[in-house]
Amino acid sequence: MIPYNLEVEKVIDEVKSRGARRVLIQAPDGLKQYLRDLHERLVKEGATVVLSADPCYGGCDLADEEAAFIGAELLIHIGHFKFSKVEEKVPTIYLPARHLMEMSVLSAKTAELLKANGIKRAGLVANAQHQEYLQEFKRTLSRAGIETVVDEVTGGLILGCRVAAAKSIEDAVDAIVYVGGGDFHALGVALALEKNVYIADPYRNEVRSVEKLKKKVLARRWWSIAKAAKAKTFGIIIVTKSGQFSMETAMRFKSALEEHGREALLIAADDVNWERMAAFPFIEAFIVTGCPRISLDNQESFDKPVLNEEDAYDLLKRV
Repeated sequence: MIPYNLEVEKVIDEVKSRGARRVLIQAPDGLKQYLRDLHERLVKEGATVVLSADPCYGGCDLADEEAAFIGAELLIHIGHFKFSKVEEKVPTIYLPARHLMEMSVLSAKTAELLKANGIKRAGLVANAQHQEYLQEFKRTLSRAGIETVVDEVTGGLILGCRVAAAKSIEDAVDAIVYVGGGDFHALGVALALEKNVYIADPYRNEVRSVEKLKKKVLARRWWSIAKAAKAKTFGIIIVTKSGQFSMETAMRFKSALEEHGREALLIAADDVNWERMAAFPFIEAFIVTGCPRISLDNQESFDKPVLNEEDAYDLLKRV
């Protein structure tokens, strides 16, 4: 059984109603293994189906350029909700791919840990796969005597680097609980808030704090800013993904650095990693104007300081 709800019938209805004959399916690497059934059902309906092999980092990383290039009439984006306000180049449907699992044990573990740490009011947030389980966590924690708060505007949904669902309730709670796997979303929340953040991880069936990881990331972050302040030559990376592209931001940093006597070179890249940046050995530090998490989540793989926009503003106070 596929452990995610890919809403196959919904997709079939969309393809039929739109009369789409060629379809591109985009999904994160972890969900690609579950696409076979959806692929077969669409083929039976007479559609030509193309599976994207490229990595997918979020709703900001939409494969609409690729869909348009291959002549697709519909893009099926799996694993995220709509992120960008920019109109897609190809009609797109978003499937959050709800994780199908039983949460009672994990929610009980969460209540137990929170009580042990003296937490009386907890904020609840989640990613697209687990947002629907927040009500179950709310009921379990309430029965344990812990008040819960969920942002009404977002419904507790965290979208990649957008953590308004947690930020808006920070002052009303003692801690934040993120329901979902991995460290990515929870770390983003922790870096934006002063409150402790806990991960209720359904894949490991465990509850853990993000505090240790947060301190490690911040230490490396301040090291990068301090080292970049000594650099004379900067590479300003313009991320060409449609949901992250900002030529205006890149030009603003270029002008600011040049006003401080630094050399600033513009670099365009779709996928930012050290292998690509190492091709420019004469550049001493980099500023990424796309996703703010590129620098934070890849700190140990970069041999030179790599800053996001927030870091770059701190840098300009030092140069």
